[in-house]
Amino acid sequence: MDVSSHSIDKLREWKTLAEMRAYLGIRGFAIVVSRSFQKLEDKMPRLVAEMRDDIAREPFIREFIIISKKWSYNSDPENPIFCYFFEDHDSLKPMLKVMQNYGAILETTYNNVDRFEFTEDFVEYLQLPV
Repeated sequence: MDVSSHSIDKLREWKTLAEMRAYLGIRGFAIVVSRSFQKLEDKMPRLVAEMRDDIAREPFIREFIIISKKWSYNSDPENPIFCYFFEDHDSLKPMLKVMQNYGAILETTYNNVDRFEFTEDFVEYLQLPV
């Protein structure tokens, strides 16, 4: 006797989802499976917590740069941005690459300073009650 490690209900659910994906796929609809921002937060809790605090304080700012505390940066006072420091977060650049992969941020660099922007979906996540 072959005993499955999954319940009959779970198998039926997977079958229904597969049929729905196939139905939509053959009709030209793209199937997008989003990643969980909670999983992202589990990977880098300190950075996401800092971003959450920034958004709580300034809910309409979306751009940020990453720099060293040893550098100076003259930003435009009419267009405030957030700033995250290499000294505060080990592996900051690789963490931001993961955040890009999760759809939390977009790279918008146009000069010598790495610049990014929060996606609205990620901002909405950051604004959820903790």
